[in-house]
Amino acid sequence: MEEELFEKLYSYENLEKAFKKARKGKTLKPYVIEFEENLIENLHQLQFELISQTYTPKELKTFVIRDPKTRKISKSHFRDRVIHHAICNIIEPIIDKKFIFDSYANRKGKGGLNAILRFNCFKKKVSNNFTKKCFVLKADIKSYFDNVNHEILVRILNKYFSNEETLQLIKLILENHKTTEKGKGMPLGNLTSQFFANVYLNELDQYIKHILKIKYYIRYVDDFVILHHNKTELNQYMNKINVFLKEQLNIYLHPEKSKILDLNKGVNFLGFRVFPYHILLAKRNLRKFQKSLLKLQYRYLYENLSREKVVEKLEGWIAYSSNANTFKLRKKIISRFNLMFPIEQDEKINVLKKHQNFSQKIENNKFHFTEQKTLHLFRKGLNVKQIAKKRDLQEGTIYKHLCVLVSNHQIKLKEVLQTWKVKLILENVGFEKSVKKIFEKINNCEVSLDDVALVLANIESKKKKKSIFYYVNWYKKVNCYRKCYYNKTQREICNLKFQKLINFASYMEFTKKEFLDFINNKTNICELDVNLKNKFISWEEFKLTKKLSQPK
Repeated sequence: MEEELFEKLYSYENLEKAFKKARKGKTLKPYVIEFEENLIENLHQLQFELISQTYTPKELKTFVIRDPKTRKISKSHFRDRVIHHAICNIIEPIIDKKFIFDSYANRKGKGGLNAILRFNCFKKKVSNNFTKKCFVLKADIKSYFDNVNHEILVRILNKYFSNEETLQLIKLILENHKTTEKGKGMPLGNLTSQFFANVYLNELDQYIKHILKIKYYIRYVDDFVILHHNKTELNQYMNKINVFLKEQLNIYLHPEKSKILDLNKGVNFLGFRVFPYHILLAKRNLRKFQKSLLKLQYRYLYENLSREKVVEKLEGWIAYSSNANTFKLRKKIISRFNLMFPIEQDEKINVLKKHQNFSQKIENNKFHFTEQKTLHLFRKGLNVKQIAKKRDLQEGTIYKHLCVLVSNHQIKLKEVLQTWKVKLILENVGFEKSVKKIFEKINNCEVSLDDVALVLANIESKKKKKSIFYYVNWYKKVNCYRKCYYNKTQREICNLKFQKLINFASYMEFTKKEFLDFINNKTNICELDVNLKNKFISWEEFKLTKKLSQPK
C-alpha cells in the first residue's frame, strides 16, 4: 500500500484531477489558457519528471498585501500548483480523518462561520446558559508560517505514511521557499502550506484534547480559543501549551495576542466580536467593507462597473454580515443602494434573478426587523400562538405585526383568518372605524378584537398607495401571464423591461388606477395592441381559453 502511494500521486488521472482543481475560478487567466492548450503534453511532462525524480519547482513570485495587515504572499507557478493539488489529493484523505472535530481551517464542511457557530454552542454550555461567568483564552502563535520547522513537519508526516518518494517531493516543495533561516517557514498562499499548517498543529490539538483533556477548544489555523468558567485554570493551560509548543514544535504563543478575556466584554474571533447574547462584526471588518463600498461606488460611476457586479458583491457581504447582529447596518446599506448606484437608462441586465432578489430585499427593507421575523416564521407554517411562544412575545404583539404585514400586502387576509369570520366582520363594519365598537356589534365569542383589527388593516390597505415593486409583480401575474401565456419569449423580454423600471423608479408609489394608466399610456413595455393591452382577462376566462386551446 505504501509503495502504491507515489504511483497514485503521479498517475495521469490524479494529475488531470489536480489540474481541474488548480484551474477552478481561473479559467480566463492567460497562464491557465496557455497550460490547457497543450494539456495532455504538459501533464505527461509533469508525470515524467515525477517518475524520474527530476521535477524542480519554479521560483516563487512574492508580493506584499496590506488588507487588513501587512503580509508577504508567495505565488507558485501554475504547473507547481497542479503538483500541490496532486499531493493533497492523495495524502489529505489519509491524514484528515486523524484531525480533531474542532479544527476548522481549510477542511470540507468546516470554515470560519461554522467555527463561530461552535463558539456560540460552547459559550452556552460553559456559562450554563449565561448563569455563570465564562472566560476565554484567545491565543495566537507568533509568526506561525515563518517558524514551521521542516524537519519536525516531515517527521510528523512520516507517522501517517513512510513512502520515501512522496516525502522527498514534499521536502523539495518546502525548500523552494527561501527564508532567512534555512529549514524553517512555509509560503503564505500555497495549498500545501494551508494543509501542512493543519498537520503541524494537529500535534497541539491531540495534546489539548487527550493529555490536557480540554473540552471546549476551537482552532482555525494558528488562532485558537479555549472556553472555561475558571480563569486560574485557563492560565495554567496557557503555560502548559506554551511549554509544549516550544519543546515539541519549536514555536511559541504570541505574548501580546494571547490573553484571557471575559466573554461579557466581547471576544474577537475570526472577524466577529462575540458577546454572551449577541455577535457583532469586528471593527476592522466594518472599516474594510465601508472602504470597499466607496471603491465600488467610484468604479460604478467612473469606470463602467456593471450594476449586476455591484449587486453580486453586495449580496455576498450581506450574506456574510447576516451571521452577526447587523440588521440596522444592512437596512441602512440597502435603503441607500439606489442613491449610491443610480441606474442608467441603457443599463444592461445579464442575470435577471440577481436583480429581482435584490429588489425584493429593498422592498422588505421597509419593514422593521421584528415584523420581518414574524413574516419569516409565518411563512414556515407556524400559527400565531407558536410564533409568540418561539419569539417569547405576547400574542397581541404578533397580531400587530400581522396587521402591518396585511396592510402592506405581505400576507393575504385569507391566510390568517377563516372566510366566515371575514364575512361576518365585514357585514358589521359599515362606516365604523373603531375596532372595539365593531367587536361589540358582532357579539360572537369566536371572533376576537385582533380578528377585527386584521380586517380593518386589509380595508385600509386598499386605500393605500403601493410601491411599483408590488404592482409590477401583480401586473405580471394578472396580465402578462394570462395574455402572453403561449409567448414565453415575449414575457422574458417584458420581464427585463420591468426590472429596469423597478431599478430606475423604486421610489414611486401608485393606486391601482394610476399604475395601469402609467404602464398602458406612459411606458412602452407591453407590445400588445391597445385594445388587448387594456382588456382585463379573468382567471376563469383564462382557464377556459387555456383548456380550449389544448390539443385533444
